[in-house]
Amino acid sequence: MTKTGKPDSYWRDICTKYAQGQYHFSTGKRPGAKKWKKALEKIDACPLQSQGATKDLFGRSLQCSCGFHKVGDKDSGGVRSHTQAGRGDTEAGASVAGQEVQCYGCNQLVEAEHFSEHLSNHHAEETCDTCGAKVQGTVGLLNHIQQVHYATITTPSPQKCNKSTATTKITPRKTTPSLVRPLTSFSSVLPSTPSPVNPFHSTSFSSSLPSTPPPVHPFTPHSTTLQHHTAPHTPINWKGFLPEQFRKIIHQADQVWVAKCLYEPTGQLRQKLHACWFYPPLMPKPSPPEPGWYSRQRLFIWAPMRTWGISLKCPQCSLRMNSSGIYRKVREVIDVDSRYYLVGGDYPRCSKCAQPVCPWSQDILSQVDVAHRSLFPAVLTTQLALDRRCITFLKPRTSGNSSSYMQSAIEEAHSEEWARQTIRYLSDCEHHMKMATFVPSAAVYPPPPPFRPLPLAQWFETVHSNDILSHVDEMKGVITSTYGRILKMDSTKKITKKLAGVIGDSAAWMTNIGNEFGQVLNSVLTTGEGAGLEDLCQGIVTRYQNAGQAEPEVIYVDRDCCSQSGVSSVAKLFDPWKSVVRLDSWHFMRRFNCGLTTEHHPLYGTFCAKMSSCVFEWDQKDVQHLKEAKRGEWKTSHSGHPPTEEQLLASISPRELKRHCRRRTRGVEEMRRMISGLLESMWDLTDTTGLHLLNRDSMRHIWEKQQKHLECLQDPAGVLLYTKVGTLQKGGKELDVLRSLSLQSTLSLLPLCNKHMKR
Repeated sequence: MTKTGKPDSYWRDICTKYAQGQYHFSTGKRPGAKKWKKALEKIDACPLQSQGATKDLFGRSLQCSCGFHKVGDKDSGGVRSHTQAGRGDTEAGASVAGQEVQCYGCNQLVEAEHFSEHLSNHHAEETCDTCGAKVQGTVGLLNHIQQVHYATITTPSPQKCNKSTATTKITPRKTTPSLVRPLTSFSSVLPSTPSPVNPFHSTSFSSSLPSTPPPVHPFTPHSTTLQHHTAPHTPINWKGFLPEQFRKIIHQADQVWVAKCLYEPTGQLRQKLHACWFYPPLMPKPSPPEPGWYSRQRLFIWAPMRTWGISLKCPQCSLRMNSSGIYRKVREVIDVDSRYYLVGGDYPRCSKCAQPVCPWSQDILSQVDVAHRSLFPAVLTTQLALDRRCITFLKPRTSGNSSSYMQSAIEEAHSEEWARQTIRYLSDCEHHMKMATFVPSAAVYPPPPPFRPLPLAQWFETVHSNDILSHVDEMKGVITSTYGRILKMDSTKKITKKLAGVIGDSAAWMTNIGNEFGQVLNSVLTTGEGAGLEDLCQGIVTRYQNAGQAEPEVIYVDRDCCSQSGVSSVAKLFDPWKSVVRLDSWHFMRRFNCGLTTEHHPLYGTFCAKMSSCVFEWDQKDVQHLKEAKRGEWKTSHSGHPPTEEQLLASISPRELKRHCRRRTRGVEEMRRMISGLLESMWDLTDTTGLHLLNRDSMRHIWEKQQKHLECLQDPAGVLLYTKVGTLQKGGKELDVLRSLSLQSTLSLLPLCNKHMKR
C-alpha cells in the first residue's frame, strides 16, 4: 500500500507538546517534511525554549520567536492552537501558517492573499467625516455611522454628538478607504441598548435596511472613546510583507528596515520612491550586541517607473506596460569591499501579452535614457552580480592585470572589512559584559558570522564578458566611426595560417585597411590576394560619405600601385575618390629579397641598411639642429671641450635620430643611380665559406622590373607625413619631438641605416 505521512494537525500538536516540554523525540521519530523540520528548528532557537526562563538577565520579558509558546506562560505555559502573528517579533503583525494567517488583533484566521484587505477593513485607523471620531477599520467606521449618525438622523436625540468633549482628536479625513461598503449593507436589526462597537468582530452585514427606524439612544463621548481604545495596539509584521525569496537572501538583521523602505504600514507597496540608495539605520543599537547588526548591507531599488515616471513599452507588442508589483527575486551584488542588495521595485507587465518582464533585462534598460541608465550599478550573471566599479579595474590592458589578480584584491578588501566589523562586535560584547557585572549570570553572545569567500576568477571573466556584450552597439559605432587622411591597404597570410578546424582552408589571405594612427578601419578574408575587395573598399567610401568626412589624401598599397592604362586597379576600387596611390617602400625593398641567395647571410643586414639609405634621406636642417644640440650637451659634460665629427656622430643614437629628424624619399634618378651602384658594389661579396649574397641573374631581372615603381615611391606633394607632438630641451637647444604619419614600414630598418651612416 502507498505510504501516507502524518497530517499537519498531528505534527502541529507534537510541536506544541515539544515546546511545552511534554514530548521528547526518540531516534528516527522526528518529522521528515521540510516544513516541520523548520518548525522544530525555530522551537529550538526560541529564547523561551533554549534559555528555560521567561526573563533575561536585565529583567525583560523574553519574546517567543517560534509561535508555539503562549505569551505569559512561565516555564510550562500552554501553546496556541494556531501560529499567531506578532508574538515572536516586536515588529511583526502576522505570520503565515500554511495557507492562512492568524491576526493577532482579533485572533481570526484569514487567507494569506486577503490579509491586507482584512487589515484595512478591521485594523486601519479611519476618521469620521461628520464628528471627527477615530475608529478602527472600515467596518468600525460603518458601525460608528450606523449607531451614532444614522440613529441621530432618523430619530431626534436629546443629546447630539459633542465634538468638543470627545476624547478622540478631530482631524480632517485624509483618504476614503477603497474597501468601504455602501450604506445599504447595514444590519437589519440595531441593538436595543447602546454598547461600544468592537471592529474586530464586525465582519458581516445584512443586505437590507430596517423598515422602521430603530430606537435612538443618546450618544456619549464615552462610547466613542471606548470604541477607539478597546482595540489593542498590534505590532506590524514587517518581515511578513517580504516575498519568500527575499527572506532567504536578505539577512535577518536587514529584513525589517528593507521592508519599511518597500512597504507602507498597511502592507501595500509604496507607490512613490524618492531615491535609489537606502542605508541601514544606525540607531538603536541592540543590547546585548547581535552579530547580524554589524554585517548589515545597503539596498538599491531599481524602479524607473515609480522613481522617475519613465514609461516602458512591451518588447513584443510595443504597448505601454504597467507595474505589477515588486520583482520577486532579489540579488546580492559584490562591491569593492562589501555587498549590497539589488531589488527590482518595478515588475513591468504588458496588459495584452500578460507577460511580465525582468526590470533589469536588456529590453528594459535600453528604453531608459542614458542619464538614468548609468545609475544602474551592477552587471548580473545567473546567480550573483558584480558592481561596475569592480569591472572598471578589469578594463585597463596593463601588465599583470588579470581576473585572478582582480579576484584576490577584492577578496582581500572584503576580508579586511569583515575583520573590522568583527572587531567592532567583539569590542561591544566586551563593553556590554563589563557594564553587566552586577548581574549574577552572564549574557550569551553568539559568535560573529564567518567570512564569505568570493567566487572564482573565472566568474569575474564571465562578468567582464557580459559587460562587453552589453556595449556591443556602442563598440560597433566606435569601430565604424574610425577615419584617417592617410590610409594603407595590406594583405597577409599570417592570420589565415592560424585558422583551424572546419574553417582552416576557407581563406588564404587577410586584407586590412588602416589609418595613420595604426587603427584598422576594416578587414576581409579572401581566397586569393587582391580578389573580392570591391565590397571592402566601397564600404569605406560609404562610411566617409555618410559621416561627411573628406576623402583621404594618399593611399599606400603593397601591390597594383600603377597601371599602363593610367588608372590603377586600386584607384578603381575606391571610386569616386581621387586620392593619390603610392607604393609602400617596405614592400618595395622586400621584393629584392627574391634575388638573394638566403636571408641568413651575414651581409643581409648590411644590404638592407644600404638599400634604405638609397630610398630615403634625412632632412639636413633637422640633422644639423640635432648636431648643435648634441654638441652643446657634449661641451657641458666635457668641461667645454668641443667634440670631433666622429665623436659627435657616435653620440647620436638611432632613437634620437628617429625622434627629432624627418625623412623623405630621394628623387627618381638619384634613387636609380644609388640602387644601381649598391648592386654593382655587392655582386662579388661572399661570406667566409665563399657563398655569394646576390644571385646575379635573379637580381638583374628584379631590378629591371622594379625600376618602373620608383615614381610610385615619391612622397605626395603637400601631404604632411610628420606631426609635432612636443618639444625637448637638449644642450641648450629646443628640439621638436616628431611622429611619423606615413605607413612606410622601413622604420624598422632605422638602426641598421644609422649604423651604416656612422661608418
